[in-house]
Amino acid sequence: MLRTLLVLMVLPVVCSAQTDYVITTKADTLRGEIRLLTYDNIDRIQINTGKKKEMLTALQVLAVYHEEKFYKPIQYDKRVLMMQQIKNGYLSLLAFRMPNQTTFDGRFLFRLDGKHMEVPNLAFKKIMATYLEGCADVSTKVKNGELGKKELEQILDEYNTCMASTKPTEPEPSPKLVVNDLVIAIQNLKQKLTAQEFTSKKDALDLLTDLEQKAGRNEVIPNYLLEGLKSYLAPVASAQVELETVLQLLKK
Repeated sequence: MLRTLLVLMVLPVVCSAQTDYVITTKADTLRGEIRLLTYDNIDRIQINTGKKKEMLTALQVLAVYHEEKFYKPIQYDKRVLMMQQIKNGYLSLLAFRMPNQTTFDGRFLFRLDGKHMEVPNLAFKKIMATYLEGCADVSTKVKNGELGKKELEQILDEYNTCMASTKPTEPEPSPKLVVNDLVIAIQNLKQKLTAQEFTSKKDALDLLTDLEQKAGRNEVIPNYLLEGLKSYLAPVASAQVELETVLQLLKK
């Protein structure tokens, strides 16, 4: 959630020079020529600063400003895609590249409570009405056909206005984390890395903390997180035994 809020805060900021730039998870701003590249699991961002070319994964960035448009990394369908920001708010609208396409024709809804989905083509009224039930007025308009897919941006405007005036409810208590073999293995790996010095140390530890929480809640851990972890720890030879223990436990 903190990562999402940081992204939403930086997206509206446009520098006066209008130069393309990347904001990394380390809070660095890299300016230069940018290419957004599609990969099987995790999109990449290539940036040429004039002095060197650098390749970043979508896991390493908070936001990208490219050709007067903002992009941010979003997890969808076991992948991490760089999506284009169309409309921003409690409920945001983003565009993404469909499989085997180079244009951003897909539409994705990103809600700050964690419930995200692709804008449906079939059964639009039924699915959207259910998704927007937090605001009964907007949900009813969609269900009755007063607002349809052609009015998607209006739907977002009305829904966000409604949610801004809705009294917040008390959050549900977080489930108690359990300590299992996987959690212990992750903790051992974190402890091993604490004494090491390597370029992606902070990113690796942050990712391990996320994995530890998911393991403690017995959640399914997405494959892209594991690929990211292996990438971060590839140069750390002294931690490979602990890493392999974590990976083996995840296969059980």
